[in-house]
Amino acid sequence: MSKEMTFERIRKKFHAKTSEITEEYERKTEELKAKIEQLKKQRDARLIRAEKQFRKDSSLILKWVVGQEDYSWLNAWLVKNKEKEMEEAEKRHEAKHANELKEMSVEDYLFYYLSNPRIQGRLRKEMKQSKSQEAKRLSLILTKLRLENLRLERTRI
Repeated sequence: MSKEMTFERIRKKFHAKTSEITEEYERKTEELKAKIEQLKKQRDARLIRAEKQFRKDSSLILKWVVGQEDYSWLNAWLVKNKEKEMEEAEKRHEAKHANELKEMSVEDYLFYYLSNPRIQGRLRKEMKQSKSQEAKRLSLILTKLRLENLRLERTRI
């Protein structure tokens, strides 16, 4: 057996082994990527379920804090306000925002409304300008919510 044949055979064996290692690495990398994607989807689904449950629970608490009558009125007011905001967004050619509003449930819009500083500022401005019963009732509901929030903050201390 010549030295060249032995050396060539060793080189082929080496290349075969490196190819095998590389392919195994690529296969395992792809499997891990697929597993990570699966875990991300599971995480996202669980987060969505948790958020839905949070909003459901919060709505029940909100109904308890403000009362059934005010809660029903607030939902009707939110529907009307959401439609008004959608129309304004469409007039300003903000199709993305208008579509987001269309897809929101009343509960989603309530949380959006209560957590958006721009909307809160607009609400304050409207309530100052308007002396309507609607503005007064909304102000009363928001005051009830703030008082409940303060009560909860004091009990944590």
